[in-house]
Amino acid sequence: MTVNDNDDYWTIYDKALDAAAECRSVETLIDTLGRYYPPSSGVAFFPNGADRDLLGTLTDAGHFDTVWIQADYHFALRDGRGDGFTYIEGDIVRGTSRL
Repeated sequence: MTVNDNDDYWTIYDKALDAAAECRSVETLIDTLGRYYPPSSGVAFFPNGADRDLLGTLTDAGHFDTVWIQADYHFALRDGRGDGFTYIEGDIVRGTSRL
């Protein structure tokens, strides 16, 4: 990886979080993250791994409520309509059950 690749990685990371902060529903979050990262095992993916992360971004924006948090890499949030998602080490799956 070159320096430019690193710059591109963090630029995309920040743009994805900026866009995620504007999301008000699980569906728009899934669609938004899909523009930046291809899904892996779930319906969407976000790599995390920096001081600024998905959990903090979404809860600070105020459009999602916490259902439960086991760690910053395993948590569940719910949007204002009651739809939820679980984040598991980068993968986003619909629903808030502990897997």
